[in-house]
Amino acid sequence: MTSLFFWKNWNRAYRITYLLSAGLFLLSLLVFITAWWRGLANVVHWDVLSELIELPAPLHAFTDGMLDYAAEGKAYAVTEQFVASAMQVHPWMATVLMLGMGVAFALIMSSISQLSRIYYLVAMTFFIGALSMFRWEMMGMPSFNGRSLFIGLAFVFGLTSYYFHAFRPDISFPRRLTIFLMLIALVVFGIGFLAEVTLPAMTVVSYGMPVLLVLSVGFIFVISFEIVAGMVWLTSAGRTNARGVAGRPLGFGNFIFISLLYLVNLLLVWLKNTKAIDWELLAISPFVLYLVSVVLGIWGFRRLNEQQEQLPFQDAGAYLYTGLALLTTLTMSYAFATANDPLVEMFEDAIVYSHLVMGVLFVGYILLNFLPLYRQGLPVYRVMYKPQRIELSLVRLAGVIAIAALLSTEGFFPFRQGITGYYNGLGDLYTATGETTSAGTYYQLALKQEFQNHKSNYALASLALAQDEKTTAAYYFQQALLKQPSPEAYAGLSHVYFQNNLFFEAVKHLQQGIRTFPKSGELQNNLGYLYARTSVADSAYYFLQSATGNTPRSEIPEANLLALWARNPRVLSADSLLSELKDHTYESYQANALALRLIAGTDTTQPERPAWLETDKKKDGLSVGRFASIYNYTLKATRPDTTTTNLLRRLSQEPVNQDFTDDLLLARAVAEYRSHHHPVALDLMGQLAQGDARNGSFYRTLSGLWLMEQGLYQRAAEHFELNPDTLSAYYRALALTKAGDVVAARSLWEIASTNDAGVASLKQALYDIKRPETDLEKAFYVAYRPDAADRESTLATIQDATLRTIAGSAIVTDYLQRDLRSAAEQLFRQLPPENQLRPFAASLRTITALRLAVARGDVNTALTLANRPVIPRHLAEQAFLKAQTYERNRQTAQARQAYGQALNLAPLDAPAVAAMARLMQQQRQSKQGYQLVLNALPYNEDHPALLKTYIMLCLDLSLPDYAEDALMRLQGATSPTDYQTFLSAYQDKLTLLEKERQKFLQ
Repeated sequence: MTSLFFWKNWNRAYRITYLLSAGLFLLSLLVFITAWWRGLANVVHWDVLSELIELPAPLHAFTDGMLDYAAEGKAYAVTEQFVASAMQVHPWMATVLMLGMGVAFALIMSSISQLSRIYYLVAMTFFIGALSMFRWEMMGMPSFNGRSLFIGLAFVFGLTSYYFHAFRPDISFPRRLTIFLMLIALVVFGIGFLAEVTLPAMTVVSYGMPVLLVLSVGFIFVISFEIVAGMVWLTSAGRTNARGVAGRPLGFGNFIFISLLYLVNLLLVWLKNTKAIDWELLAISPFVLYLVSVVLGIWGFRRLNEQQEQLPFQDAGAYLYTGLALLTTLTMSYAFATANDPLVEMFEDAIVYSHLVMGVLFVGYILLNFLPLYRQGLPVYRVMYKPQRIELSLVRLAGVIAIAALLSTEGFFPFRQGITGYYNGLGDLYTATGETTSAGTYYQLALKQEFQNHKSNYALASLALAQDEKTTAAYYFQQALLKQPSPEAYAGLSHVYFQNNLFFEAVKHLQQGIRTFPKSGELQNNLGYLYARTSVADSAYYFLQSATGNTPRSEIPEANLLALWARNPRVLSADSLLSELKDHTYESYQANALALRLIAGTDTTQPERPAWLETDKKKDGLSVGRFASIYNYTLKATRPDTTTTNLLRRLSQEPVNQDFTDDLLLARAVAEYRSHHHPVALDLMGQLAQGDARNGSFYRTLSGLWLMEQGLYQRAAEHFELNPDTLSAYYRALALTKAGDVVAARSLWEIASTNDAGVASLKQALYDIKRPETDLEKAFYVAYRPDAADRESTLATIQDATLRTIAGSAIVTDYLQRDLRSAAEQLFRQLPPENQLRPFAASLRTITALRLAVARGDVNTALTLANRPVIPRHLAEQAFLKAQTYERNRQTAQARQAYGQALNLAPLDAPAVAAMARLMQQQRQSKQGYQLVLNALPYNEDHPALLKTYIMLCLDLSLPDYAEDALMRLQGATSPTDYQTFLSAYQDKLTLLEKERQKFLQ
């Protein structure tokens, strides 16, 4: 254990210094493993490109019991594909390497000052030569040119090192290290402060990369036999059994066996890398061998120093090894972190060549020097570096020659890889500083050395895309696939083809990518995305379903699957999918789930609010997924809340959401309408329709249907009149017919019935062209021909209970308006019982009974009927009739409350508004009543009761001019008799007000 934790016996200063440096080295190993594991993900990430898909969906629908009315709107589904980002450059990586390099050079410089004179001079010569290769002139320091800065650095570090070596060798290593660290820190901060370049650390690292590569490759060579040396220890060290009795070591045979296994692994890797064989090998990665070697080398280098006595391990050797190991590991980490595959391959070759050659030679070195000791079972590892025949230095020299010979057989290709990686680093530097022309030049220089390398080609493709040169980008993406293909390059190439409308080329390259990377969920998702744009739904489903298990972002292909079903509702019933929806918080998934529910139309439950609305994301601009989710949620929600409408108002006003403004306003209008804020909803629809040639007809159709649903038929007809389509003509004909203007509607019925036999039959029945035949024709005739003499006889022939009730209720209402209560009562008793009716007719029957009860003054019956359940469509009228009952019974407070309930549900209902305003006027709240009437009057300009109330309120508020204008409108809206009766009351009121004014003036 003493030899394992050798630093335990050192004094405190040395122990702390070594543990800190070793800790940095271990941290560098962790950085190396992380960068190696992440690979291309260090510089390229997957973005998600979202696309909105419009799907037809019912936006609003209602019925009058005979006919159904529907506005076909749109839901939004979101389809998403993975897009590989441009190659990123992270200057902070170079800063980390720069800091580690500074610590490593401090450790190395502090150590070499302890070398003997010859070794010291050789090391300092190498150091000064390396310092000269850092291209200091590129720092752009105004006070120093490159030569003067180099001379200054060489003088400072050389003089300090020589002082320690020649004059003060007694200074402890921790103090030497502290001084060198301070000098390096001063140099780093000075250069950082004075340099005019944007990224001084990255400039030093990029231009100094050849020095780092030489040092790193040299260190890899030095530790290349450490694994074989570890095998010597393993097979020659004594063993102790479970009883504590010493046994014989594993011996020479086992050493040869495990050494051969190790060397055969290296040989196979070398043969595969040189393309001599093309086997699928299960071999140990060279970088694993490096990790093992560099860790074993800590104790191996100590043993070497102790046995050859060339360098004091505690004073220098331990720190020299740690500094070189730190520098090499960080340099290799930087190669992985920047995805510089030529450098990675160069390091891989360096490890394989050096470990293979030195492994073979070191086995021979052991056999020639220590075979007798092995056979005697002695601990060879204790004298491993005290050879009897061949010196280790000769073995290393032979290794250098053998490696050079092997490299020559490949035309020194690994050397060219190093040059390629150097140019790639310079390309990264100029990409980071925004000098894309220079960056492209260096990447092109890299391609001249190795045209198939992934780094240069992908980087050039990224630069081409930034300049919108898609053809050039496609070329470089294809080049990037030649040697080291990646899913990101396949995705980039496919996306470029897709953008250029080369759909089948995009599909073909994604298929190739999936054959190369069968577990790439991103490529599978993208291929499913492309298939979903065609009619090949089964292939789209297959690839999207496969992608869900092969990507960490499984919510994206799952959202695409929902979009696929929403676009192809006939392939699989939407109802069956609704029960399988997952509880995802991903915006696009929630948007597509809501779209599916909208299309299904059978799910009437209140949807849950999108999860992002409960977070701070609602303060940000809308992404595609968030927009689609809030839009679909609003259209699906049957009971919108004020929070949603307020959010939609804010979002539609923010400039960042201008692409979604119209749809946000539409969603808000729907929410306001369902919240019974009908004037606000109609005003929003008017804003949308104004000047919108593309969607104006749709907006007017929707607002026209809303007006029809509220009984504002004349205004609805005005909206439909602006639309040129046949459907709008049909709706306008219905609106005028319901308004009682059958004559004006006739020409519109002619237009609407041109290509529709069902509409034609209704028209013929309505205008006595033929006798009504079907129950629907009879009910329609009875309901909308109050002048027909045969209404009741026609009603008696209707077999369908629901249609008979609806038509009969129309006659009852007509009789009540003409004060024929007895006839109305008699006819009502002939209507079918409630248990035979569909919901709308049953509810209408209840409302009709309530009208009769109010008309005959039957308070108890009226209140009983007013509390019976009805469909939402009839709630407002039920509350209004209940209020009338209370008011006639002099229960003013209850009446006002019921009127308020009616107006909350139907704020534009003229009778309810007029009654509530009159009640307010009686309670001396004329101003509030006036405002209530003023809001409803634009939608009821020809309603006599509302005009009369408005006129009287104007007089109360001393607005005689407004009253006179309204009086003129009233004359055209009511009968002469009714007008004269009101005119008399108006004049009396006016006279009374004038007397009060005169009395006040006196």
